[in-house]
Amino acid sequence: MKRFLFSMLALGVAMPALAQMPPNKPADAGVTNVEVDPIRCWWRTSAGAVRIGEHFELWLTCAALETDSVQVVPDQSHLGVEVAAMAPFDVVGGSHPADLRSGSRRFFQYQYILRIINPDAIGKDVKIPDTVIHYKVNSRVAANTSIQGRDLTYVLPTEEVRVASMVPADAPDIRDSAGESFSVVDSLNLRAGVLEIVAITCIALGSLMLIFVLVRLARRGRKRTPADARLMPTRSVVGAAIREMNAVQRDREAQGWNEALAGRALAASRIAAAAALGRPVSQRIAGTPNSNGAGRIVAVPTLRLRGKARTLSSSVTPGELARRPIDPRLQQSADDLRESIEAFSLAQYGRPAEMNQSALDSALSSARSAAGRVKAEHSLFKMLLQRFTAGGAAAAESRA
Repeated sequence: MKRFLFSMLALGVAMPALAQMPPNKPADAGVTNVEVDPIRCWWRTSAGAVRIGEHFELWLTCAALETDSVQVVPDQSHLGVEVAAMAPFDVVGGSHPADLRSGSRRFFQYQYILRIINPDAIGKDVKIPDTVIHYKVNSRVAANTSIQGRDLTYVLPTEEVRVASMVPADAPDIRDSAGESFSVVDSLNLRAGVLEIVAITCIALGSLMLIFVLVRLARRGRKRTPADARLMPTRSVVGAAIREMNAVQRDREAQGWNEALAGRALAASRIAAAAALGRPVSQRIAGTPNSNGAGRIVAVPTLRLRGKARTLSSSVTPGELARRPIDPRLQQSADDLRESIEAFSLAQYGRPAEMNQSALDSALSSARSAAGRVKAEHSLFKMLLQRFTAGGAAAAESRA
């Protein structure tokens, strides 16, 4: 199909000239069973006017009928570049591209490179010599029998070239036609085939790379960290501390403050304070799901954090909260947590008779509010925003 399209492109310039020529009947009218012209030929030159000694190209293109029942066999022995007679023009080169077939026609073409060196031709229209093509019409009848026709002749139409800086007097226009030939069609066809092979190769390589990437991703997915060995993020750790403080508030309303409740509130407040300072919180697999107390709290598994329960603990002291530098946005939360830790420590390690119920209530409320603010500062959106602004500031400093 592509060969047909390229052949039509090569013949697109010459077909209007073929349509304008009058029908050329064979010298012998013996063939009466062919409804179309057995053969049709035309000339085409690369320039309408040439100078003395200037090389120009002359193409001879013919379309011969060739079907299952009829085959036109032209005699091309005298059309070759080596034997063609083009006097008064000299044949200095040429080529004979491969034949093309389209429908019921076989197209063959000859390219001649000509010149003229006769000074008497200056200012005149020099005629291309008359050329006669002999051909036979072979017919195929029943039983696959072939009948060879008689020798017929076809006289090519005349063509003139002006030897001057002007075009011939009978030229329809002064524009030179494009130089498409059978060789150009073959080169374009070859190039299209090469590009098609390259495209198929690129698609195959891209598919292999895609498969390689998918396999790597699948292997990486199998090597994911087990849920039991995965650490809880800071936001989840602070959330567990807030839940423990809420549980302490419910138990306080039911039975009042005691040493155990103060210890649980102290452990939760220290965890929230560690998150405010940016210190890591100790995380271990819990042996007993509800073993709160002794300076630790238990974080039960959630939908995001699958696996066993974890015990969380921290050893942050009020002195560390007062000495270590803290993010200005968390300074107030750190101060509130420091005061709450001091109140809970006094209640846990002091005398039971000295336990101030209202002071502990105020400390628990202040710790819950401060822990909520710390959790909000460790949200996913704010963490991404902080990384972005930190990266931009570092880039600006490096440019400076």
